[in-house]
Amino acid sequence: MSSLQEGDLTLRGTRAPSRLQAARGTEESAQGAEKPFQQVIDVSTGDPHRAGMKPVSFVRQVLAACVYPKLLDEKSLPLDARQRANTLLGICSGRSVGSYCATAYGIPYVCKSVTEFIMRRDGGVSSNPEDIVISSGSTKTLLMVLHLMANGEGETRTGVLTPMPCPHTLPTLLNMTGLTLVPYQLLEDRGWAVDLDELHRALRTTRGHCSPRAIYISNPGNPTGHVQDRKSIEEVIRFAATKGLVLLADEMYQDSVYGQGKESLSYKRVLFEMGKEYSKKVELVSFHSLSSACMGECGLRGAYMEAVNLDPAVMKYLRDAQAPSSPPVLPQLALEVMVNPPTPGDPSYKTYSQ
Repeated sequence: MSSLQEGDLTLRGTRAPSRLQAARGTEESAQGAEKPFQQVIDVSTGDPHRAGMKPVSFVRQVLAACVYPKLLDEKSLPLDARQRANTLLGICSGRSVGSYCATAYGIPYVCKSVTEFIMRRDGGVSSNPEDIVISSGSTKTLLMVLHLMANGEGETRTGVLTPMPCPHTLPTLLNMTGLTLVPYQLLEDRGWAVDLDELHRALRTTRGHCSPRAIYISNPGNPTGHVQDRKSIEEVIRFAATKGLVLLADEMYQDSVYGQGKESLSYKRVLFEMGKEYSKKVELVSFHSLSSACMGECGLRGAYMEAVNLDPAVMKYLRDAQAPSSPPVLPQLALEVMVNPPTPGDPSYKTYSQ
């Protein structure tokens, strides 16, 4: 069996049984079988719309007018949706979403909107459009980084510290790119928290096995929902700095923190608030996506990554990695709406905030 086939089995082993169980439960209930539930909601794919979540009206209104510009004159659409669509059409070649994106890393206007969102989120911490790369989905974005890190054989093969449980596609991606998965266990009795002692234990297991180069963190946790507090994030950052590991921060559910007393803190914000000893040293790549729960636009396939403290030559490679192709235009416009939503006073704000 090939490495890729083994990776596919990993994927099937995490997703397929859940789908089958959901389908079986639905079918048995329809046939009158007594169940301790009335309805089965299949969330095995992590697809909110498939599970019944309704699309965000403002997003769809803007995209509809972009796809069919005659809607710009349709008074039944909110004025701000039509104005946004007109602005976004203006950044498309030929004012058409059917045109190619001019660069391999994304439309510059959208990259700038992403940086402005990051700065608002992080209390003014600087963000540079040249550190942003947009692609057709978080999987592709992460894959570009993992391909770049792949190196060596045997004891020198690149290893990535990986949480258990982890996003269901991650083991497959590591396998596809020839990287070694180094598991660290999240602590269930502490709400699936990241434990510093466990990170050190996992790192010790790599001796004579692989060469650890990165640590993957999902915060808020996928699939656990755990939200790291500042102290936990600082511990991970210090660990990465001491051990020379690149931080790969999956922050795709940053807008979905509802627990009492919980707040979503980005790794970048905490990193820069720890001072120059860390903010100038630690290599960090963070990821966000249209698939996040607040948008749920999984099928549009749009995501971005922000890189911090990477070598300029590495950053150039990442920005050129999709060439001669380029990310599709429509998902980028949806990303722009995600990071730049209606604000108080806008006609669509009340509906959007609901």
